[in-house]
Amino acid sequence: CFGGTAALFNALNWVESSAWNGKYALVVAADIAVYAKGPARPTGGAGAVAMLIGAHAPLVFDRGVRSLHMRHVYDFYKPDLSSEYPTVDSKKSIEC
Repeated sequence: CFGGTAALFNALNWVESSAWNGKYALVVAADIAVYAKGPARPTGGAGAVAMLIGAHAPLVFDRGVRSLHMRHVYDFYKPDLSSEYPTVDSKKSIEC
């Protein structure tokens, strides 16, 4: 989800700023997808990653290439919090 991406961008911005004190930033992102029986069920799963952000990292981010775009669209949401299954409009997701 976007929360992990936002956390990564915030950590990178902090490390590049004058406020950075030389300490590492820790970014943890996790998500789980559970679908009811049907064609989407095999695409479900879970994943997590932890990233240590600081100077002299083996993976370098290009300072000039960062962007994002968001739009409020009901392509994937959970209108019924008593159910673990989302409402998915896959055609709308592809369109977005």
